[in-house]
Amino acid sequence: MKALFSFIILISHCTILLGQNELNRISIGHRSQIVSSYLGEEREFQVYLPSTYCFNEISTYPVIYLLDGDYNFHYVTGLVELASSVSGKMPECVVVGISDKGASKYKRNCTPTNLKNGTKGNAGNFMRFISDELKPYIDSVYRTANYNVIIGHSVGGLFVTNFFLQKPDDFDAYIAIDPALWVGEYEMANQADSVYRTMKSISSLFYISSSNIPDMGIDKYVSVLEKYFPKNKKWKYFNLNMENHNSVGLPTIKKSFEDIFNGWSISKEQFISFESANEVIAHYRELSDRYSVSISIHPYFLSNIIYYYTSRGREEDLLILEEGINKYFPASVGEFYYQLANVHYENNSYQRAIDNYNKSIAFNSSLFYALNGIAKVFLAQKEYEKALNNSLRSIEIAEKCNARQWMLNQLYSTLEDIENEM
Repeated sequence: MKALFSFIILISHCTILLGQNELNRISIGHRSQIVSSYLGEEREFQVYLPSTYCFNEISTYPVIYLLDGDYNFHYVTGLVELASSVSGKMPECVVVGISDKGASKYKRNCTPTNLKNGTKGNAGNFMRFISDELKPYIDSVYRTANYNVIIGHSVGGLFVTNFFLQKPDDFDAYIAIDPALWVGEYEMANQADSVYRTMKSISSLFYISSSNIPDMGIDKYVSVLEKYFPKNKKWKYFNLNMENHNSVGLPTIKKSFEDIFNGWSISKEQFISFESANEVIAHYRELSDRYSVSISIHPYFLSNIIYYYTSRGREEDLLILEEGINKYFPASVGEFYYQLANVHYENNSYQRAIDNYNKSIAFNSSLFYALNGIAKVFLAQKEYEKALNNSLRSIEIAEKCNARQWMLNQLYSTLEDIENEM
């Protein structure tokens, strides 16, 4: 009986733990797979989608392809979310983490096809898989912009360097992190010398970094770039000798993103120097053209711009901004009216706030936070039933859209305020 009782307790405890695991599970992406004819096997990959992907159905997103995706996915997607969704220093992006099939196969797929010392890799087929199978699949399933970045570290950096050498136009930016260019007795530098001597310029961006590990062959490769393209701003070398081989990835990617998306956000000084909102529109139109992306202006900047114009009575600039966003940035129309509504709400202009929240929802019915705004207005007016209905509806839509937890927390907070007042 004692043994049976202990068994029941154990089962109950495991059931509770399983329930807790389900409750506490945090997801930053999902796994999928396609069959590759070039590699003759099924290949898995992980996909990270930006925080706005589900509820902003107009925006398109650049794609970042990440080698050794199971190893690098967490920290890279974290950096992307911080730099894009949180701080607005770069556009929100889709991240595709390409899974490997064990170390030996991964090394073979990343090694150049034929090196002079007899080393035979499978990089040619791996390139074809990425360019001709994986990229078209991602473009067909997700709302992608025509702007792509590929990142590789160590032997993955070797692959990216070779990719840039063999197919320099397949990606808009190549990031090689502490690449293993010693493979094949440093032959990559010799191949680069042969290829680059016939080229007048570099079309895509190329970033290469080194850590404190000696004899990687990176210096030899960089010297070839300096020899043929000494003043070309399309490539950059980051000598990060304070980092080791495993820590160099994060600073390399951060520096590369800062350069790739230089000027994405408008600084305070830049904005104040603008004579009118026409220059704001021109800034984002130029970005839209440069990155072939349907831009959604970051809420933080859009909020600051609207507040600046309204607090100074610059109604003409506000109208220019509204007209420009409606004409050129459809992905930001709902956000514009939402941020304008927030200003009216803070000024206790409740009817104008509701009017603009409703405009926001009319352009995008998935903007759950506009419904939350309406709920807050009704709460301020002590119309509790209307407040509750809008609050519950906002939470329902947000959960369907897989909104980030911090977004849901704001909605739950409003609901709690309403329930406390009723």
